[in-house]
Amino acid sequence: MSHSKLCTHCNEKIIIPVNLDSNSKLSFCCQGCKTVYEILHDHKLETYYQLREQSEKASFTPISTTQQKFLYLDDKEFLEKYAQSTSSTNTITFYLENIHCLACLWLIEKLSDFIPGVLNSKLNMSKSTVEITARIGTNFSIIAKQLEALGYPPHPIMEDSELKKLQQKEDHKDLIRIAVAFFCTGNIMLLAFSVYAGADGAIRMYFDWLSFFLYLPIFFYAAIPFYKSAWTSIKNKTISIDFPIVLALILGGIFSFHSVYFSLEHIYFDSLTMLVFLLLTSRYILKKSQQKGLASSEISSFFTNIISYKIEKHGKIKEVYSKFLKINDKIIIYPGDTVPVDAVITKGTTNINNSLLTGEIIPLKVTVGEEILSGTINIEQEIEALVIQTASDSKLGQILQAVEKGWNQKTNIITFTDKIAKYFVSTVFIISIIVLIYFISQGRYEDAIIRSLTLIIITCPCALGLTTPLSLTLALAKLAKKGIIVKDELVIEKTNELENIIFDKTGTLTYGKFKVVEWINHHKEPHYNIVYELEKKSSHPIAKSIISFILSQLQNEPEKLNVFEFEEILGVGPKGIIENSLFEIKAFKGGKRSSTHIGLYKDNELINEVILDDTIKDGAIEELRKIELLGLKTFILSGDNNFVVGEVGKTLGIKNENIFSEKNPNEKLEIIQSIPNSMMLGDGANDAIALSFSNVGVAMHGSVDISLRASSVFMANNDLKNISKLIIISKETIKLIKRNLIFSLSYNVLGCLLAVQGLISPLTAAILMPLSSFTVLISTILGTKKLRNQSK
Repeated sequence: MSHSKLCTHCNEKIIIPVNLDSNSKLSFCCQGCKTVYEILHDHKLETYYQLREQSEKASFTPISTTQQKFLYLDDKEFLEKYAQSTSSTNTITFYLENIHCLACLWLIEKLSDFIPGVLNSKLNMSKSTVEITARIGTNFSIIAKQLEALGYPPHPIMEDSELKKLQQKEDHKDLIRIAVAFFCTGNIMLLAFSVYAGADGAIRMYFDWLSFFLYLPIFFYAAIPFYKSAWTSIKNKTISIDFPIVLALILGGIFSFHSVYFSLEHIYFDSLTMLVFLLLTSRYILKKSQQKGLASSEISSFFTNIISYKIEKHGKIKEVYSKFLKINDKIIIYPGDTVPVDAVITKGTTNINNSLLTGEIIPLKVTVGEEILSGTINIEQEIEALVIQTASDSKLGQILQAVEKGWNQKTNIITFTDKIAKYFVSTVFIISIIVLIYFISQGRYEDAIIRSLTLIIITCPCALGLTTPLSLTLALAKLAKKGIIVKDELVIEKTNELENIIFDKTGTLTYGKFKVVEWINHHKEPHYNIVYELEKKSSHPIAKSIISFILSQLQNEPEKLNVFEFEEILGVGPKGIIENSLFEIKAFKGGKRSSTHIGLYKDNELINEVILDDTIKDGAIEELRKIELLGLKTFILSGDNNFVVGEVGKTLGIKNENIFSEKNPNEKLEIIQSIPNSMMLGDGANDAIALSFSNVGVAMHGSVDISLRASSVFMANNDLKNISKLIIISKETIKLIKRNLIFSLSYNVLGCLLAVQGLISPLTAAILMPLSSFTVLISTILGTKKLRNQSK
């Protein structure tokens, strides 16, 4: 490796070298890469580089730190709620950015070697999550900062420990019920087999009574979930799919007891217990499959967390998680911070960005006595405020709760399936009554009971009821494993109906990682300190690149300047008064049209030009062709200048009439609303409105907080190829649901005909009915050929 050309750590081309020390031949592209190298070198972990070279998938970028604080991770209240604790350890799960190869796995699982207090760190590469266990008293804020310094910015996944314990308790109860059902069913089947094999007389009577007593634990304990479900449906004046099961258990049990008592032949304890055991087992498997899918989606929790700064007694400032703020708490909101809760300003005046809640991009001036809402952004001065609503009760909190409920929100196809199941149960119940009355009227009491019982058992629409939620849940799990975090099941159905895909340019079609290639000084002075002060509060990719460039030039932060009347106008740039002059950073007109060209203006006079380059993502052309082959039209909707956007569109083969440039957030919204059945992909604050109003909003990895909240899908790994995967998986999932529905309906209709004609027994029905659910489960897991291909 040539140190004069490539960074020692990330292999990126060096524009301005950052040296390890005056005697070292090693060079780095930025301060972040230098820091990581020093950490690895100091702890004798250079093996990382050897593993990295062996990885064919390795793709590295310069390290940029977010300067995020993590002190709230050490808060006692936070740990009690979200850490998995024992008498000597705490465990927290983090989502990590930039996980890409075995070298990452090796390094992350070596945390215990160089971070005091860490006992174990287990990385799940498919989810980019790490579970870190540390001794009681170890500060997780230090661990998080170290992860960020290594180039893996961490986001704690908020798993409610109380909810997890409750889930484990319920699983324990379910497993006990299954165990009881298994024990009783197994023994009853052995006794029944002996009877079928020819046991007679006193032995048969003994076996029949023993079967009855073994049936009681199942009837009074294992079957309790079916009773609860049936009773709830009766109270709600509906019929659930568990109603016929309960009816079969009661009537079949009474009929079988009657046969035992009077030494008759027809005893169906084996059929009924087998029914309960198979149903409990199949439903437990289904529940665990659903929980697995939901657990995969919990990565999304990191972008709903807001760090807050609470003013305690004696003026001490404490960093806390916004969930723990209470009414009448005093907080500080710094420039650039998101307002964590609804509050009233008690000190200071500032401008806030209210676009997430109102769609208005013009900054709103607020002062003492005025209300500010959770989710808005303070873009100017530090203010103090009094909490008037908790995080969950705030306007934004209510929006986020609605998003979380999306997991349980029924899609149109689920509602349709539920209606079919209810109508089917009602129809079967009526038919069974007719069959019962008909054969009783013929004096065939035994046939009346057997055929009605068989009909109720075999036509239980369990397979019909589980096919849709199971298919959707497994689809969400497949997507989550690929880093496609879907907030609710409705996205699957909406994606299936899409006709248009609309891309933002920067950070979506291009890498969005601009590099400064030229810095032009009109008065021999680069004015790094002025540009640094104006850009350091921005989260835009261009601002981050400029800050990184300035730090690489100076190797340290420049001397602080006082900035007055600071304002950042979305889609334009920052401005402020420094030393009695107005400085503005905005697009430079008439510059190098093939590059991003901005200027620093002092009292409207151009004093510096900055030229940055961005590149189209690898595989973007192929991905857009694939999307078009799926029958969707592609668009570009960007705030960048006409020429640059046009060049990107031309390279990607997008039609001129489908390219929109130099659009502000409100104009983007108008365009989105004019294009029906559309998916919008973006990553900037000025995309938030468009994302929230599109049929499916997709926030790309690296998105600012406001876009993540407005979107319905989050691409955790920023891979454009995942767009076609999302579309294909959605379409194939809907096809799978329809296939399973046809199978379930056909099976139940056939079972109904066989039962009415007396061609199958209750025992056969008890075996076949759960097997139909297993068949649907297997069909769903296998999916379709295209669905399997997308899972690889």
